[in-house]
Amino acid sequence: MLRRIDRYILQEWLKAFFIVIWLTLGILLLEDMSRNLKNFIERGASFQTVATYYTLITPNCLGTVLPIAFFISILYTLNVLQLNGEIIALRASGLTVLSITRSLWGAAVALMLLLFLFNGYLLPYTSRTTQNIHQQIDYAAQKRNTQEDNQIDVQDNLCFYNPTSERLWRINRFSLYTQTGTFATVTLLTKGQEQKRLEAQRITFNPADHTWHLYHGRTWYFDDQANPTRFEPFQHTHFTCEETPQLMHCITKPLKTLGIHELRAITHFFPRNYRHFTEHRIQYASILASPFICLIIVLIAIPFSLNQVRTNPVVGVSKAAGLLFLYYALGGIGHVLGGQRFLPAIAAAWFPNIALLVAGIVLYRKYAPR
Repeated sequence: MLRRIDRYILQEWLKAFFIVIWLTLGILLLEDMSRNLKNFIERGASFQTVATYYTLITPNCLGTVLPIAFFISILYTLNVLQLNGEIIALRASGLTVLSITRSLWGAAVALMLLLFLFNGYLLPYTSRTTQNIHQQIDYAAQKRNTQEDNQIDVQDNLCFYNPTSERLWRINRFSLYTQTGTFATVTLLTKGQEQKRLEAQRITFNPADHTWHLYHGRTWYFDDQANPTRFEPFQHTHFTCEETPQLMHCITKPLKTLGIHELRAITHFFPRNYRHFTEHRIQYASILASPFICLIIVLIAIPFSLNQVRTNPVVGVSKAAGLLFLYYALGGIGHVLGGQRFLPAIAAAWFPNIALLVAGIVLYRKYAPR
């Protein structure tokens, strides 16, 4: 049951929280519009497509905005209460700092759980859907400039290695739009030794059943010394496996451009001991660990706000920028330590949270008023 003082503090915080959200979210959406809206219009995207895109990209922005908005609004609210003497009056009435701020702690827990669900379920869906909208707009524009569908979204030298099944792929040209390619080689290994190789002039992929079809080629067989022993020509052969063209293309993208659904696909596909995608694992784990910052925000905001004499609340907001910079700087350090194998991927992802948690406990015990 919320007390009247809890409702009052929660109401004051919500005012600042939503103002910061709308301002920050508006800036991010305007920045995206400056990059993509003109391109959408030039490529002939309909109003419905553009509206759907910006409806879905809003949750993507919220994942970044919510922790920042929570940090700034908590600091601002506590500084305003301190400036107006309300915190002093409440403490004089016998309330402890923990009792005064319990509604903010409750808001932090609720927001943390919301972000965990958001990052785990909603964000992968919106990330995948907005990427599909981008692709469909690009496909429509390319179709107007070419007579052949297999020339749309062509990837050259598509290479991929499955360390679990020991399958090595190389496709000279592959269209992600038509799911067809030319001059493909699929090599099957056993303990790193080539045992069988399929060469085909044409290759297609059926996403419905994850089946690859190879046409007009030959199958080579090798002995234990990797010397070819015989070959068998074929007109058509097929097999089902977990590799997909989207996954093959996904690993060629820069890490910063990958959506959370792509990071999840990569980290779930490759074994944990496969070092080539350590940074991808750190990035994915960092996104999942980021909601924990909500609790750390309250832990740090209390000593930074309530230990001051009456000062302008803008001072507290300026401190938020420094603390946020420290958090992201520690995140970069964690990525470096994880990438160099000094820390496991999970530990590297949680490094900034753990570091700020320790700092927050020290600050709270040292500076928070009793």
